Amino acid sequence: MTTPKSLPDPVDLVVYGGTVWTADPQRPTASAFAVAGDRIVRVGDDAEILQLAGEDTEVLDLAGRMVCPGFIDAHTHFENAVDWYFQVALTDVNDQARLEERVAATAARLTPGVWITGGDLGDFASTRGDATLLEPDLTAIDALTPDNPLLIRRADHQYFANSKALGVANIEPGTPDPRGGRFGRDAGGELTGMLHGQAGEFVHRLVTPMSLEQKLLGARGVMAGLNAVGITSIHDIARLPAVTEETIPPVFLERSFSNVQIFRSLADRGELSVRVYAFLPLDTHDRLAGHGITPTTGDDWLHFGALKIFVDSGAMLPPFDPADAPGTGLTDGWSYRFVGEERLAELVLAGDAAGFDIGVHVQGDRGCRIAIDAFERAAQLNEPRDRRHRLIHAWHLAADDFARAGKLGLVADVTPDQFLLYSTNLDRAIGPDRAANAFAWRRMIDSDVTVNLVSDLPGAFNKSHVAEFDPLRNMYAAITRTAASTQASPFHPDQALTVDEALLAYTANPAYAAHEEDVKGSLTPGKLADFVVLSENIRTGDPETLLRARVERTYLGGRLIHPAT
Repeated sequence: MTTPKSLPDPVDLVVYGGTVWTADPQRPTASAFAVAGDRIVRVGDDAEILQLAGEDTEVLDLAGRMVCPGFIDAHTHFENAVDWYFQVALTDVNDQARLEERVAATAARLTPGVWITGGDLGDFASTRGDATLLEPDLTAIDALTPDNPLLIRRADHQYFANSKALGVANIEPGTPDPRGGRFGRDAGGELTGMLHGQAGEFVHRLVTPMSLEQKLLGARGVMAGLNAVGITSIHDIARLPAVTEETIPPVFLERSFSNVQIFRSLADRGELSVRVYAFLPLDTHDRLAGHGITPTTGDDWLHFGALKIFVDSGAMLPPFDPADAPGTGLTDGWSYRFVGEERLAELVLAGDAAGFDIGVHVQGDRGCRIAIDAFERAAQLNEPRDRRHRLIHAWHLAADDFARAGKLGLVADVTPDQFLLYSTNLDRAIGPDRAANAFAWRRMIDSDVTVNLVSDLPGAFNKSHVAEFDPLRNMYAAITRTAASTQASPFHPDQALTVDEALLAYTANPAYAAHEEDVKGSLTPGKLADFVVLSENIRTGDPETLLRARVERTYLGGRLIHPAT
């Protein structure tokens, strides 16, 4: 293995005594490595590395545990996750005990004075036809939220406020009902917290918009959660407000794009604990250079080079009838964000000509084909270069599109969590032959498509589903083709990944996809010392090891970030 000609004397950190999975094809495993500054400087056996330690060197004895490169989640919506940090997940709640549990969990992570919100309490119950939605107990909720105003919305669009929120609004038992609404009161005339009609809208207008400082509070919490499961880098769907605010969008296109200023502010304060590769909106490609953004702009903390656009929400090639495919997420139409085939082709051609890689949100085989057509056209009409365009999600590919995707060197960001949600009825809905091409990750790899395992953090925008972002659990789904603790038969198990392929899909592959393979994704000399200590060796034994294993330590640039010091 190539090592630097000269090494610091002594090094800052020595890790030894375990299994080091390097993700380096030349030397996939070792037992020890050394770190100087934020870089790995040597990988080898225990004796070789321990002799580099000096009096002030930190020495970590793995005691047989496993180390792997820091996990890279290659598809997130970070600001959406920050917004959720202040909200109570309510769609599956319709009883007081569960509501109290959720409210307590949210309140515990917030500072006094911050509003707690949440929507669609009892939504699942209402879709099942249950007649009665929960009316929360004001006294119980007040006891859990003494320092935070709380306003939550039920699935029927009636609101509930705690006493702190009622106080902010100066609502008292004797306050007259507003026109078009009323305040809920018990038999004795005391407020119950329920707000009907315009009474709810009145209080809702008092909820403070989130300042940057509040966003940073939530961001710290989200990063801590990511670090706790070993994630050291993300590829985030992001925006530059200075650019996106120059136009009038037709719809709320950028609800899922994180404000880059969040990352910049955290980096300026030395608080950024995930490295960020930012995907900016494709339709801003011609204005980015004027704001100092090119495909190579950035550093080891915040790096630009990719653009994002949406196509479909499961659009399928004919023959297909959505009435035959309930619960599969498939349709015969397009996302409301789709700009049309001709405009998509124009944007991909222009973004590609500017040197950016492009990620296209596609799910159905019709959407995937349109994206592949656009990538193929760009490669034919533009100058040759190192392209690493992406199919984001890529649930379904037509049989003859796998080879086309591989020939173009495409990357697929596949989402195990969505696979578990939407694969159950596919054999019956679209037939076994066509279903064999659904979530066909083995076929992608065999066709030379680079596969990333991603989370889509935080989940569905309407909060009907919370994404699983633990890499170990997502790897389990990719390896077993089934959910943990289920008796269901695996869906097309011939498309399963091996453990090493799953590890690569969370480390070296996303580093390559971001043109960052020279600085991250493997534990080799010269690269950033981003790594994870696991309680067990997940490369040996049965897949259940992935569910038992815990992330004991996460390091970023040689610095321990989990558990927090």
